[in-house]
Amino acid sequence: MCNKYGIYFDDLEKFGIIQNTNDHFRGEKITILYDPGMFPALIKNPNVPQEGNLQSHLDLFKTHLEEQVQKNFSGLGVIDFESWRPIFRQNWASLAPYRDLSIELETVRHKNWSKNAIKQHAVKLFESAGRLFMEETIKLAKQLRPHASWSYYAFPYCFNLTPNQPSASCDPRVFKENDQLSWLWKMEDSIIPSLYLPKSLTSHERSDFIATELQESVRTSKKFSNRPILPYFWYKFQDQVDVYFSENDILNSFKVMLDNGASGFVIWGSYKDVNTRKKCFNFKNYLKRMLGPAVATIKAIASTYTFADDINSDEL
Repeated sequence: MCNKYGIYFDDLEKFGIIQNTNDHFRGEKITILYDPGMFPALIKNPNVPQEGNLQSHLDLFKTHLEEQVQKNFSGLGVIDFESWRPIFRQNWASLAPYRDLSIELETVRHKNWSKNAIKQHAVKLFESAGRLFMEETIKLAKQLRPHASWSYYAFPYCFNLTPNQPSASCDPRVFKENDQLSWLWKMEDSIIPSLYLPKSLTSHERSDFIATELQESVRTSKKFSNRPILPYFWYKFQDQVDVYFSENDILNSFKVMLDNGASGFVIWGSYKDVNTRKKCFNFKNYLKRMLGPAVATIKAIASTYTFADDINSDEL
């Protein structure tokens, strides 16, 4: 987006940052597909997974992928789909209507069943269909772009340091639930949790948040697939998007990632970070003076680790 203002990010190799040629949003190194295809979604179709049309979704997904991803693409492909989560219980707050509608549909169809039987059946149908949509989607991505590394964004979830789980530990229920997603860990080529951090947390809490999230990612990887961990990292605070991380914030975050099993990380930013000339100018200065040098520093630290066999420093 900054190219239209004559601002380019063409010298990032010196920091060890891998980027697409000519700053392309979708290029040869990384491509993010935002809500591709026709996943069942209440705000669009409107549907829950068990009522969705899988073939229509896959047909449109193929069209989107063919339009947006280079034919010879061999980089990191990320499917960013967030309308619902494949574990029924984890659809709460803004996602609660998926649970409500699923139960409502089965209540109408099975008037003589008990509430418990209806809910159990709704859970089974929802999770089975959700798995099918996610499995077939990533299968198709691999079929169409077989040299790429394909994964879903944000999994696994941990739900730590939240109102219902105020400690740094993961919600205890997620361990069993993430084990239920063994099919996902086996299909993905890497595991890409989200590590967006709120400023409302203390520095120590932010470190604990990163460590715990990554420990759960490592646990699932080691148990089911031995895939590399490549977390998403945003250089701004989730609850104060006009505030950049300080040098200490960045280095501490990168060091905690390194110490807790990350093979690298994806530096993500919102289009709103660079949608004006001034924002582009400010971000380039921040990248050159603080973010880039921090990446170079953590790569240098990674190269000194005695357990280097467990860390791919080329990805850091």
